[in-house]
Amino acid sequence: MIQMFIVSIVLALLFLPFHKTWWNTPLLKKWIPLRFTAGVIYGVLLFYVGLLDQSVTGVLTYYLPLFSLGLIVDSTLVFTFVKSFRKQSALIGAGIGAVLLILFVVFWLLQPLFLADQKYNMADGEEVTVDELNPVNEENIPVVPRSYAEYRSDILMGQLPNQAFYNLGTTRIQQHDGSLYWVTPIEYDGLFRWIRSDAAPGFIVVSAENPREEPQLIETPMTYVPSAYFHEDVNRHVRSAYPDVVMYDTHFEIDEDMNPHYIVSYGSYTEFRRVSDIEGVIIVDPVSGEMTQHTVEDTPEWVNRIFPPHIAEERNTWFGIYKSGIVNRFFGREGLTQPTYWGSDDGMTGVVDESLNLSWFTDHTRLTGEGEETSRSMIGFTMFDARTGELRYFRDASGSLNGRVAMDLAERTFRRDDYVAGTPSLYNVYGQYTWVVPLMDRNSVLREIMLVNARDENVFGYGDTKREAFGAYQLELATRTDEDIVPGELTDLEEITATVERVYQWDREDSVTVRFLLEDFDRIFTVSSSSYPRAVFLEPGDTVRIEFMDGGEEIQPVEEFEILN
Repeated sequence: MIQMFIVSIVLALLFLPFHKTWWNTPLLKKWIPLRFTAGVIYGVLLFYVGLLDQSVTGVLTYYLPLFSLGLIVDSTLVFTFVKSFRKQSALIGAGIGAVLLILFVVFWLLQPLFLADQKYNMADGEEVTVDELNPVNEENIPVVPRSYAEYRSDILMGQLPNQAFYNLGTTRIQQHDGSLYWVTPIEYDGLFRWIRSDAAPGFIVVSAENPREEPQLIETPMTYVPSAYFHEDVNRHVRSAYPDVVMYDTHFEIDEDMNPHYIVSYGSYTEFRRVSDIEGVIIVDPVSGEMTQHTVEDTPEWVNRIFPPHIAEERNTWFGIYKSGIVNRFFGREGLTQPTYWGSDDGMTGVVDESLNLSWFTDHTRLTGEGEETSRSMIGFTMFDARTGELRYFRDASGSLNGRVAMDLAERTFRRDDYVAGTPSLYNVYGQYTWVVPLMDRNSVLREIMLVNARDENVFGYGDTKREAFGAYQLELATRTDEDIVPGELTDLEEITATVERVYQWDREDSVTVRFLLEDFDRIFTVSSSSYPRAVFLEPGDTVRIEFMDGGEEIQPVEEFEILN
């Protein structure tokens, strides 16, 4: 904090006039203390209020234009009020200021045109295939949208004795103890509430996997939070200890023992503040204010994200539009892509892999010009590792439905109910690219979960619970496609031989779906005549041998089917 004031005072010298005549003229001399004070205030606003990093590029960016304007104004005023001041000297002073200002503006406007290669290299995208997108266990696919988690958190916050003092902070998804949760810190509601409160009361945890699981209010008094003021503002607290780093993002996480922490992603700029480089995190204990700095490599495992979503979105854009340089970006536009525009929804969606590691997902469409209709199919999609910054581009999804189309299909399916689709996520479900789309009513209450096959919009399933939705989707895959259903390593292949107890046949447009019960098994098995024509002759009392992927669904599609008698 002391360093910040010293830097502000030193840089305030740039606000003083450089003409000796100014200092010797009584009319102008009386303004010198005011100008110096204005310089100090400007520095305090930049470094204390605005939390600007005290770096060379930061100082040049925010002080050089004002210094240049000062030369122009000073030379003009001295020439105006001091008759003995030579016109040539005034023109030289004003000219130097004008040249500096013009050079700065031209550099600032033209420099981005020469950074295409640097930005593309910083994105460092790698093209991969679907074989590297491992299937995810059904139980660990998040189906609870952020808006529903915020809705439930808001209700639970009503249990606080002085709930009018507080607001909900930003809700983030994270992994804890092998499951996914939405975690929301409780923040102050303004300056006067901060003055009257000793500490923020804690945080709220809502399951991202099970909408019926009760949320938890964890009461932990937190002093250093983003909504506090002066030295208790967590960002200002970090800036006072680390004045030179660039702070890119501050978010809330809990560790293995459910202790609260604020994670500040830090780094630096390259290419004169045009390209962001994440270097690590600063972990702040909001209770004690203790801080620890970590590089990307030595960040504790419980930290879910080091790279914030806006950095992921920025690098996705660079990877898509700068593949062949700046000329192709504006003229040829060959092979260029862009992340799908989500409107008011999240631009980057947090998804997890089989180890529950968080990645930022977005799908890519072909790059369209201004006024052109947005493509309805995706060229590919990316997974941006939130801890390492690794960007993987899955190119073999070309021709699949993009997320916007999946949302439209889900809303059309429930048009009568007037449900609104939340931000979809793409997963490898049963060996298929599948959009998982939550549907909410107008009050942000989760009503349905819908799975849409990315290759065929006619193959989808939905339900008001995750198990029901996945069971319906698996049934559609088994009856409407000829491809094998491959849930992956997390689901076991079961083989049984048993006697048929009951049979029901359902005539569809292009096939017959046969559903049957087996003795001593409490679930419904289903098989399509398009895959096994002899299934239409199944009768009670027959002995069958079947194989199926045991995902625990009540309606279980059959992979292999044989009538033994």
